[in-house]
Formats: sequence, C-alpha cells, structure tokens
Amino acid sequence: MCSPCGAGPPPSPPMEDEGQADAAPRGAQHHEALLAAVADAAGVPPGRVLDVDLCLMDATPPCMMGDFVSTPRIDNVLSTWAAVDGLAAFAESGALDQSVDIACAASFDHEEVGSTSATGADSQVLGRWLDAALAGLGGRWSEVAHRSFLLSCDCAHGLHPNYADKHQAEHQCLLGSGIVIKTNANQRYATTPILAQMVRDIGARSAVPIQEFVVRNDCPCGSTIGPLLSAQLGVRTVDIGAPQWAM
Repeated sequence: MCSPCGAGPPPSPPMEDEGQADAAPRGAQHHEALLAAVADAAGVPPGRVLDVDLCLMDATPPCMMGDFVSTPRIDNVLSTWAAVDGLAAFAESGALDQSVDIACAASFDHEEVGSTSATGADSQVLGRWLDAALAGLGGRWSEVAHRSFLLSCDCAHGLHPNYADKHQAEHQCLLGSGIVIKTNANQRYATTPILAQMVRDIGARSAVPIQEFVVRNDCPCGSTIGPLLSAQLGVRTVDIGAPQWAM
C-alpha cells in the first residue's frame, strides 16, 4: 500500500496494549493452534501475528529409484537450481571477467495459476529490473534487447510407459536422455528456429544430448512463461527443459 504523494509513511499499527476496544483481534480469522505455531516459528508472541500466507507442501525427502531421482517440486525447482548453478559456475571459471555480456537468472511466483500477479512473469517486474540494471551501467534496455535472448527453462513431458500414446512417435522424450527443446506453432512455447539451433550447437559442443518435443495435434498443449516474457521484453526465446514424469 502506497502513501499519497508528499505524505509520510502510514502509521504503524498499534501494539496490543494501545489498540482501541472495538478493534478486531489480531489473527482472529485463524485457529489459535495455527497462530501459536506461526508465532513460535517467527519468535514473536501470537498477538503480534496480523495474518498469514501459508501453503501446504510435501515434506517427503528426495530418494533414488534406480537411476532416477524421486522428489517433490522437480517442476520447477530443478530449472531454478540449474540456472543459478550455471551462473555461479560461469563466474567461478573466470570467464565472467572477460565477458562483455550481462547474464541474469529470474524465477517467478504463481506460474501454475497464470503468472498474473505483482511477482509473476505476467507483470512488469523483470522489465523494470532490466531497465534499472542497464541504467546503472550507463545504458538502456531498449538498446540491447534486440541483441539479447531468453532461455525459458521448465520441465518437459517425458515419455511415460503408462501413457505412451500421448506422445508422437517422432517426439518421445526419454528421462535421462538429454535436454528437451519444446516447439509449438500456436505459441504455447516461444521457441524460434535460430535459438533452437543455438541450443543444438551448444549441446553438440558440450556433449549434451538434445531431444525435440512437439505436442500431438489432437492434444491440448500446456505452456510456460516463455511466451509471456518474450512478448513483454521483445526478445528471442527458446523453451527448454529436462524431461520428467510427475508433471
């Protein structure tokens, strides 16, 4: 919530002993046991908890199933980890010192519910950050957008033995058999031919197998944040990801 122009910050909410008699009790909409647990984790009295924003999650630890990893949230914590780990490896290798490029990794909230939020990909948050970053370097995002590219990294549909008919014979992506390039003529994926070939060339140079995925014509196609960001930023994009079963 913003203050009107020229006004100071909004006043802090009153403490428990300063509140009016008719003020609603803090956290009254939640169960006392829940508030107590949240307050204990935060290290504050329950009366200091105004509200909570909580989601249940699977706490089962990861494990190996033969050659495969079984763990919650592969989609899409896996791609987030790979992006950050790749940037860290690039910096540690010393190549960053010789580079004139700007590399960044961005992850967003709310992808599974449409990405339309203040912190989602269907917002102005990344564009504003790029504007500010380039301004700090004495440039403008509009000057480098046409020279930039976007890797939209999200897990791909691996061929499942129980649902093999969901894949075309020419586009059966296998687990452990390489990164998947995802293409869709209806722009559910934002892959362009030039960037797809760039990924194939990088795979060949790095001995990383590359697989191709196109959804069956008679099946609906999911999407990623690639088309959203490509349209908002005006940059060439390729949608890629590691294949998995539990989509």
